[in-house]
Amino acid sequence: MRPNLLLKMFTIAGLMLVLVMPLLMIQGKISDRSNEAMHVKHQITRQVSGEQQIGGPLIVVPRTRKQLVEKHDCRSGETCTVIERRQVLDSQIPDTLSIDGELQSEMRYRGIYGVPVYRSLLHIEAVFPANWQQVSQPEQVVSSQKPLLLMQIQDLRGLVERPQILVNDVPLPLVETEQLPDGVGGNAVAVALPDDLSGAFTVKVRLNLNGTESLGALPLAKETRMALRADWPHPSFEGLVLPVEREITHDGFTSQWRTNSLAAASVIHCARGDAACGDSGQALRVRLVQPVTGLLSSERALKYSYLIVGLTFAAFFLFEVLRRYPLHAMQYLLVGLALAMFYLLLVALSEHIDFLLAYLVAALSCCALIGIYLMAAMRSLKAGWTFALSLLLVQGLIYGILMAEDYALLLGALLLFAALAAVMVVTRKLDWYAFAVPGKAAAKVQANADSAQRGNAP
Repeated sequence: MRPNLLLKMFTIAGLMLVLVMPLLMIQGKISDRSNEAMHVKHQITRQVSGEQQIGGPLIVVPRTRKQLVEKHDCRSGETCTVIERRQVLDSQIPDTLSIDGELQSEMRYRGIYGVPVYRSLLHIEAVFPANWQQVSQPEQVVSSQKPLLLMQIQDLRGLVERPQILVNDVPLPLVETEQLPDGVGGNAVAVALPDDLSGAFTVKVRLNLNGTESLGALPLAKETRMALRADWPHPSFEGLVLPVEREITHDGFTSQWRTNSLAAASVIHCARGDAACGDSGQALRVRLVQPVTGLLSSERALKYSYLIVGLTFAAFFLFEVLRRYPLHAMQYLLVGLALAMFYLLLVALSEHIDFLLAYLVAALSCCALIGIYLMAAMRSLKAGWTFALSLLLVQGLIYGILMAEDYALLLGALLLFAALAAVMVVTRKLDWYAFAVPGKAAAKVQANADSAQRGNAP
């Protein structure tokens, strides 16, 4: 292949590398805006409350136990076993746990970014067995304190009012946080059980709780049922198990969970001191998901920018080859910058209007600009607007790929295959050697340029 053709191809490749810089700058701008949106979320979380997760009610009894502890004797180098007294929290889960809740959601904004928050009203009912006072391994117990009924709440700032806890329909006063035993943690509310309480009993709890984005409950019972209703139409169900029943409409959703101690064995262990208790993946959880944001869609669209630039430059190159009409490297570069400007417009517009409308406005604006420019650069009204309309069609196909998330790879592969097939069909009879010969190519180029000038002469 002659040097002139190779030089043109290397020039086009170099221009594509040059265009990587503005595209990367736009990618950086998207990252900055995403970080700003995350910062807004953290601000709202600090001012309202964070994601919420509740656990309980469960019975906790602070005890001092004698335990065998292995210790290493540094002097003798041997391991010995000694008996030590340690403070522990013995816990008892209920036989049944029922949670019924309703969420009222709203969007809280800082500037143009928002986060879904909610106010929930939860009614919790638990039934404890008659043998709740039974002590495991009583021979180890040195002393016991008064049993407590405990509720774990991830972010206590979300409490709109003091929780109401009733034992056998009798309200009990809350134990102040500073009076709770060590090991309970600072995210719990508790009441002291009456001294004369014996046998099976029922606990009812009323929580008025604010939160951000998600609400979860640990299934700390042998049988757990939870029912939630909300006015948010875009829920995402997560956690240990999915709802057995759910209904999602434009007005909100309803969902019901059911699980048991066999399915929630790891959660039951956490109630007895296992570290997995704080794992949100062990909860029955719903998340209030925002529909796909303009920033996320713009970021996905930007991933196809190199494809569009490559297809456009390939079309220009074929125009030069087939029409024997030269295009300057600066013309390639200006069209490439117009394509990059499409993504900057898309990011800016999608923050204020619907993504579809933003995509349409940005695509029409940039394709019209390119069409007007190419009409003069190619000295052909038909060629300029054919390129512009073809580019608009490709942008439409890319939008279809963006919307079809599950089929994005398939549609993208088909688009590339169609582009390659079109190039092969158009150039199937092209004599590349004749085009690469400088003398012949130059003569044909000059003849075409003279013909175009005569056609535009008055």
